[in-house]
Amino acid sequence: MTQIARVFARHNQMADIAGADKPPRRLRLHRRFRDLACGDLVELDATGDEVTRQLDRNNVLVRRDGFGRRKVIAANIDCVWIVIAPEPAPSRNLIDRFLVAILNLPARPRLLINKQDEGPAARPEWLDAYRQLDLDPLFVSAKSGFGLDDLAAAAAGQTNILVGQSGVGKSSLVAALLEQYGIVDAIAPTTGDLAASGEGRHTTVTAQWFPLANGGAWIDSPGVRDFTPEIPSLDTLERGFPDIAERGDQCRFRDCRHQSEPGCAVLAAIEAGELPAARLQAWHALAAEIPAQNRARG
Repeated sequence: MTQIARVFARHNQMADIAGADKPPRRLRLHRRFRDLACGDLVELDATGDEVTRQLDRNNVLVRRDGFGRRKVIAANIDCVWIVIAPEPAPSRNLIDRFLVAILNLPARPRLLINKQDEGPAARPEWLDAYRQLDLDPLFVSAKSGFGLDDLAAAAAGQTNILVGQSGVGKSSLVAALLEQYGIVDAIAPTTGDLAASGEGRHTTVTAQWFPLANGGAWIDSPGVRDFTPEIPSLDTLERGFPDIAERGDQCRFRDCRHQSEPGCAVLAAIEAGELPAARLQAWHALAAEIPAQNRARG
């Protein structure tokens, strides 16, 4: 009799896979499963020693590497938490890029502001650029435990993934959540500190699945310094910028690129203070990458 199991982590030609109520086992994969990723559901043979089939996904989070190659991060995600912290300094460019990938899954994007050890700091003014996207920021501290109850409640019953720069404390957050809400004998992720340069050190090398007692789960993903979402078309880009797309529907010309065209509703909204100019700048930067991505795909 076959059995359904979950991929906890992928390690080249091996994967950590667990059936219901069983600890994960490291299994060797057939070459046809080269796309298998953390969060995937698979079918195992009667012995539980071999993956025989990959089940359909609800969605999959991917990126493009420096050579334009497609890299799968994780699958079957409900909510993506973009983690930022006072150090390393938040990158709005990175947030914009994550949002394109998240909103095209589709999944719910949320913002998580970590390292609030003394309680919540003043809300950064630059967050106003995202006020129309319902990111609903949560202030937390993996160190002191501040805000973890609210985070656990917001994530309950879902598959959640943490993404962000190296050093913002993603693994520390997962470890703190597992301590309070994890299943018995759950193995916490390895945590790290900032390097002398102020940039984060990579302590997580592959996405890892951590189940919770309430039926939900956290996926801890490797930290990044840059992120290139898949953007095959302007339609994909617009789904990642719903604030711009909403106003773009009101432009005089259907093919308006929101640069200097007459009757551009997006430029009018920026001039009226209804839309932050930084969002349009990010839109133009990512739109310029579409031709190169399409060439890399062949």
